[in-house]
Amino acid sequence: MLEQRGRCDASCDFMLESDTSPIGLVTRRYPGIVILKPYNTCPQICVYCQRNWEIEQAMEPGALAPEAEIEGAINWIREHPAVSEVLVTGGDPLAMSTKKIGQILRRVAAIPHVDLIRIGSRTPVTMSMRISEDLVALLAGLREPGRREILLVTHVEHPCEVTPEMVAAVDRLRRAGIAVYNQLVYTFFVSRRFEAAALRRLLRRCGIDPYYTFIPKGKDETSAYRVPIARLLQEQKEEARLLPGTRRTDEAVLNVPGLGKNYLRARQHRDILSILPDGSRVYEFHPWEKNVVAQRTYVSVDVPVLDYLQRLALIGEDPADYASIWYYS
Repeated sequence: MLEQRGRCDASCDFMLESDTSPIGLVTRRYPGIVILKPYNTCPQICVYCQRNWEIEQAMEPGALAPEAEIEGAINWIREHPAVSEVLVTGGDPLAMSTKKIGQILRRVAAIPHVDLIRIGSRTPVTMSMRISEDLVALLAGLREPGRREILLVTHVEHPCEVTPEMVAAVDRLRRAGIAVYNQLVYTFFVSRRFEAAALRRLLRRCGIDPYYTFIPKGKDETSAYRVPIARLLQEQKEEARLLPGTRRTDEAVLNVPGLGKNYLRARQHRDILSILPDGSRVYEFHPWEKNVVAQRTYVSVDVPVLDYLQRLALIGEDPADYASIWYYS
């Protein structure tokens, strides 16, 4: 298992998780929040996933980390009282058996200073039947209102992914007091006018709260999926603003390697350094803690706006409908 986890050198680690990993299976980019990754595969390997380079196949055998490594990670969390929130993700942790995920979650919940446990899982979409009554009862049993909360964050990308089975799975969670949030990865293929707005409207009817809208990571293999930052800003300003407040609660973000989320609507978090001959904007992103502790910035090349508009034309969209995108670039 350890050999599998280490089969790729650090150059594949685009988000620089190794730089912010104080111990195996743990990532810490913020003082009060850590990521715990006990299981390293999923029912579906999403192309936009920042950790897909670690996974060879869906539901890969041997994906569960060794018990000693899991225990070491949980002990590390126990020894750091500044950590109040744990995001259990992976891989998809709900692809584990109910017994195994229960063992891990109970140990995390037993840490006195942890008062919020998030579970990152796409199983409501990819494997809705996994949200069984037994699993829901397990999660509900870890809640202590006023003391500790459990919630689930998923990825629903398009209204076509919302099936009756998914709606029923979410309803089981909600009836047990478990909130469900959505992180939309804003790829080219879901970026046409009002597609994201339609998704948000549907999600709220299903009991899912819009949480974040992400620009895909800037990895070479995701170039076909990326959109300019300007398009997401345009969507948030012109399309999401047409929705009632509870349907547009998500925040537009770019996940910066080694630094975490950069809030795109806050323009002071980035500067334009230059514009390349192909029209690409070169941005310098500033870390959230730059005025607290010394921290390096991150320079990234964005998708050319004109290239994006030309791609839209190829799939039948009228670029004139997106003309205001230049205002946001």
